Amino acid sequence: MNPKISVVIPTYNRAEKVRRAVESALVQTFTDLEVIVVDDGSSDGTEQALRQAFGDHIRYFFQSNQGVSAARNKGIEEARGEWIAFLDSDDRWESDKLEWQLKALEQFDPQCCACYTDVRLLNHPETRTLFQMADPARRHEGTMGVNDDILEVLVSPGGAGMLVCISSLMVRAATVRKAGGFDTDLGFYADSEFMFRLAMLGGFCYVNLMLVWFDRSPVETRHVGSSKEWDKLEFILQENRIRLEKFLQIGDNTPMEVRKLIRVTLGSVHSGLANCYLETGDNQKAREAIWNAARFKLTPNIAAKWLLAWFSPALALRTVRKRREAADNAFPVI
Repeated sequence: MNPKISVVIPTYNRAEKVRRAVESALVQTFTDLEVIVVDDGSSDGTEQALRQAFGDHIRYFFQSNQGVSAARNKGIEEARGEWIAFLDSDDRWESDKLEWQLKALEQFDPQCCACYTDVRLLNHPETRTLFQMADPARRHEGTMGVNDDILEVLVSPGGAGMLVCISSLMVRAATVRKAGGFDTDLGFYADSEFMFRLAMLGGFCYVNLMLVWFDRSPVETRHVGSSKEWDKLEFILQENRIRLEKFLQIGDNTPMEVRKLIRVTLGSVHSGLANCYLETGDNQKAREAIWNAARFKLTPNIAAKWLLAWFSPALALRTVRKRREAADNAFPVI
């Protein structure tokens, strides 16, 4: 008989951390589940550590290193449950996480195909949860509810708007397969791109309880292998650009207000890329990026930046640095 929930844990060279993640899945108060670990080519003894610790209590699969999205897709392929819950190998769950999510999904069935919970940062000085850090306009009320603005949230994840973490997400398996799994061409933004496609197929409900620990260790220890590229600002912005362009290609079913937000966000991304090129002295690329920003989001600041990039790139760079410093002081990066 198939389990109710399949827990999918991708991992790569995190032998110790993935053990703690698996433990947090196996001690859930809801027990009709399977734990699937997809090892994406680890060379640090991950397989031996997991087999010694858990034996046949987990389903372990090894593949050559292809990236986290390919590993998650392998887990989806192997999943036998009605629901799929994702857990990154450096994150952990509270023991009643899945039980609460099933309660919410039962309450909001058939409106919702997915559920997420509040999250607290691990190995980070920030003491507020993601829900507490969210923009006041996006704060959740009550213990459980439905997020009617989930598409807007997923267009601009991160910072004050961040609400949904992949390790807090549980989704109906049929919806995951209909959406097509994770896009292996994306790295940093594969999670939110995947969740956006899910949200186009059904609603998202939430549990307003801190049920997930989200690792925010220093990036040099958290990112391994190919994900070390994720530490670079230009890479992140280019990934965001690709993600947003994919959103625009999804089709006419996207609500008009969401499409407008996508275009505005694309303008901001191109403006950020212009800042990167000003920093490296590539003024021609900076001008092209500002022009693209203006196509999506023409503002007085964008117009001023474009003029400065043409007539005084050094002044444009000084202005960018000053604004960045002010923004960093107002919204510290998590």
